[in-house]
Amino acid sequence: MDREPVTLIATVRNEAASIDRLLDSVLAGTRQPDEIVIADGGSSDGTFERLEARAAADPRIRAVLAPGNRSVGRNAAIRAARSPIIACTDAGVEVEPQWLERITRPFERDPETGFVAGFYEPAGTTWFERAAGVISAPRLSEVDPRRFLPSTRSVAFRRSAWERAGGFDESLSHNEDTPFALALKRMGTPFVFEPEARVRWRPRGDLRSFYRQHRRFGFGDGESRVQGWFYATLAAKYALGAALALLGVSIRAAWWVLAAGAAAFVVGQARRGAGRVGILEAVVAVPSLKIVYDTAYLTGYLRGRLSPRPSSPASPLPGPGSPPVSD
Repeated sequence: MDREPVTLIATVRNEAASIDRLLDSVLAGTRQPDEIVIADGGSSDGTFERLEARAAADPRIRAVLAPGNRSVGRNAAIRAARSPIIACTDAGVEVEPQWLERITRPFERDPETGFVAGFYEPAGTTWFERAAGVISAPRLSEVDPRRFLPSTRSVAFRRSAWERAGGFDESLSHNEDTPFALALKRMGTPFVFEPEARVRWRPRGDLRSFYRQHRRFGFGDGESRVQGWFYATLAAKYALGAALALLGVSIRAAWWVLAAGAAAFVVGQARRGAGRVGILEAVVAVPSLKIVYDTAYLTGYLRGRLSPRPSSPASPLPGPGSPPVSD
């Protein structure tokens, strides 16, 4: 059976130092995309010029200017794509050699497949990056395919599904992939989880950037009003801890309960890090970063939730059934 054409898209901004690694890893794959469309969100470091040079040397590569947030860039890249299947990854990522072959295979097995979620693995080099990777990405064994909301680091979908969903919401400044995936699920789009379709990414390397990144993710969830149950549960856990700490002033047993809960928390987080980081990192760094991670998400979500709901601009997407945009 003939394979359907596939376009690889990504959005970039100031990625001159990493864009070649991304393109080289894609082009070294066991399946190569029929075209690559990279949307530049307004780089000032020569990224777009580097993309133009790569495009001049390889007609499969195309660069488009799309100033704005990542949703704007993703939609612009997809509108410029000529293929019925879109594979998506992010700047700063290196794809494994079989990634594209594996993430598009479900479309070949079942033409009804509308969305394929791949997997992503952290590739930290410092102790901080390794610990941050444990917190920022689940183990494969922790993933429930029925509930998994994929990152656009490693996904593929039919262009027709993107059209039906109205594209990525361009009013959202952060974490736009979660509302997009939820919209597709609400529409009944057939999802497939393909755990062997993997990419590698490097976590943030210092505490400030780690906190700010996850606060932005939380803000995006609050801004788009999604996953409220998750944040309510997370906030309740910390509220319970604070209540036990206060109650312990008069009832000492509350402190023992709090200590037992804290020990269980440390053990649970250390187990997540087992085999991925050293023992000291697993026992000290991973639980500490988990608290920073949770705080960042909660404060970001609260700020986003309290902000006015952004209104979506009129969508420039082609309607369902329209042909892909071509030059």
